[in-house]
Amino acid sequence: MNLKTKDIANKSGVSIATVSRYLNNSGYVKEETRKIIKDAIKELKGNDNNSHIKNIAVLLPDLSNLFFIDVLKGINEEAIKNGYNVFSFDSNEDINKEFQILDSLLNLNIDGIIITPSSGDLKNSNKYANKLKSLNVPVVLVDRDLIYSDFDGVFIDDKKGAFDGVCMLINNNHKDIAIITGPLQTKPSIERLNGYKEALSINDIDIKEEYIYEGDFQVESGYRITNDIIKNNKDVTAIFVSNNMMLLGAINALNENNLDIGKDISLLGFDDLEFLNYVGINISVVARPTSEMGKISLEILKKKVSEFEPCSTQNVVLKPYLIARGSEKITKNI
Repeated sequence: MNLKTKDIANKSGVSIATVSRYLNNSGYVKEETRKIIKDAIKELKGNDNNSHIKNIAVLLPDLSNLFFIDVLKGINEEAIKNGYNVFSFDSNEDINKEFQILDSLLNLNIDGIIITPSSGDLKNSNKYANKLKSLNVPVVLVDRDLIYSDFDGVFIDDKKGAFDGVCMLINNNHKDIAIITGPLQTKPSIERLNGYKEALSINDIDIKEEYIYEGDFQVESGYRITNDIIKNNKDVTAIFVSNNMMLLGAINALNENNLDIGKDISLLGFDDLEFLNYVGINISVVARPTSEMGKISLEILKKKVSEFEPCSTQNVVLKPYLIARGSEKITKNI
């Protein structure tokens, strides 16, 4: 038996909306109704006899990205401990594909969802919220938030990470620092751009709009934009690249232009690419506890899935940290 909101509603004789308000503490429910719902849950759980193996759907935007692979690894490790099945899906940063996958979950025996939305602007945020709520299972967001939503989530302090990273560049005597952002309809991209701007402002360095380039978190955009920076902004001495996939493209562009990283131009990434160290490419990065993000997201979902008791929404924000490997420095005169 798969215990869901609609099962509880049917058993207790109240509406799904009332059960949802009860479970999420998101609105008024009469005390007598609360008791009816609680008794229904207790009886359903007794009938279930804990025999149902929990199935968790994980919907991520790019499983070629090592960041999301590490997040999924953390989810899987925690799921194995709890005897959960994990079904993972890759949306390829495509909101339409995401909605198709979410629709398909209606036909599966899913107890909860962990999702990184591909788009977080206000218009799409409302669409996501309605779509996710229609599934009537607990939802945990990871890495990217949905504006004005009341879902649980595990996030990173992106603004602080970008701020600390750009300050590290500034402390190495850089003033002409370009940034390659992610798509600016996502909160992490906006926050990393804000951290970049704040680091410049607090150090009395002018913010130059011509140094700000919008990418799409994919390798090709990092490659293309880095070539544009080299061609059109000769004064730039450092580039802050806002994710690891675009960083790979940037490295390729610098290599093709025979520019030595840390000698001719400095480079700072967001998210670590540890395998580069094994091939002698030492890139400084703003890193984050990626596997831990996955583990925490599963822990939060587990509480919602297994207890079926009202609990407040949790937003866990983890701190990023700097790994300085030398690419933030530059040996030529600037």
